[in-house]
Amino acid sequence: MRPILILTKNLLVEQKLQEKLHHLDYEVFCSVNMIKQLQNSLNRVPLIEYYKLIIFSETLNNQEVCELVNMLQHRNSQLIRKSIVEPTTKEKEEMSQLGINTWIYNDMSLENLREQLTVSYSAYKQIEHVSGAISYDKEDMLEMILEFKSILTKMERKTFECLVESEEELVSREELCYYLWKSEPNNSHLTQMSGLVKRLKSKLVAAGFPDGMVETVWGYGYRLAPNLKQIFS
Repeated sequence: MRPILILTKNLLVEQKLQEKLHHLDYEVFCSVNMIKQLQNSLNRVPLIEYYKLIIFSETLNNQEVCELVNMLQHRNSQLIRKSIVEPTTKEKEEMSQLGINTWIYNDMSLENLREQLTVSYSAYKQIEHVSGAISYDKEDMLEMILEFKSILTKMERKTFECLVESEEELVSREELCYYLWKSEPNNSHLTQMSGLVKRLKSKLVAAGFPDGMVETVWGYGYRLAPNLKQIFS
């Protein structure tokens, strides 16, 4: 799937767009907190590079968008402005001057949305080809990793280590249960396991990582997003 980030002040406003993007096979992360993290310090969210397309919601005013664009201008991500209605020619020119060459609006048809995003995604691939693989600042990444590990309990740390160390993409509930308690699953352990994974997801976001880095595979178990597993391995 193709990752896409929506920066917004209101998650509910983005539900309709999220549904369309999922229909078009995009992996969507909608965030309010990441705006604050960017405004405080861009170095606190180096994994923003994970998102190839970034959409600025209509809930952000032009000044806020301008500030965020300046923070992101040295990144490879393609920047997209979302508005309530189709922007005028003048508004498109103003967006272009900011470095935003793609726009979408609330009532845009699925077909037009698909084509607009395809153009942006293709532009990203061209830039990526020229600039080479994305590299993260090692000091920033080390700081994020240390901060994340420092807020884990002993059992949360063991759960995360199991996901990192596993040679398989997926870790079954049975495997994780035996790793944690050296016993077969029972109702008590399964309930505790669900709580441990839920807290891991929350603490990853609190440490500056995007949401969705730990995935629940219903009926089987859990897995780390490939880029996260590579960082911690």
